Amino acid sequence: MNKNIYKFEKTAGIDQSLTKTGIVIFDNDSQTMIYHEVIETKLNKLDALDSFKRVAEIASRIEFLCDLYSVESVRIEGLSYGSVGQATRTLAGLHYVIVDRLMRASIDVAVIAPTALKKAATGTGRADKQMMLDAVRENDREKLSKYGKTKGRFDLADAYHLASLQF
Repeated sequence: MNKNIYKFEKTAGIDQSLTKTGIVIFDNDSQTMIYHEVIETKLNKLDALDSFKRVAEIASRIEFLCDLYSVESVRIEGLSYGSVGQATRTLAGLHYVIVDRLMRASIDVAVIAPTALKKAATGTGRADKQMMLDAVRENDREKLSKYGKTKGRFDLADAYHLASLQF
């Protein structure tokens, strides 16, 4: 796809997780972050359908925000295929539900590999969370740094780069 042909005014970046999903919406014309949010869900071990409900809640919120801000393009972090365990299955389910909802809403979706994201943001595909945050533009980094380390700061940094960088 020729990037010069496709010009999107607003792009969202999504770093998905069942506990804290970071979403950043970027206005490409003004090169500014216009919205950011951490979508947080809590585990309910007593509910056999908990994972399904949390996936639906996250996907619905993303769909709502994309509609509210007239987002035309979404970049979502791809899955880490080297990871193992039950959590990877749930994360894959979340990933596919989000992508499906966005495609049904006629939003252009691109899946960006984690290493490609890190390399585009920092110059190295092995960047750690702090390096990703440090690579955010200073005035935007201050906004994201208001979130605690365990409250979504690093998820927002990844989402920021997904929304703002050219891939």
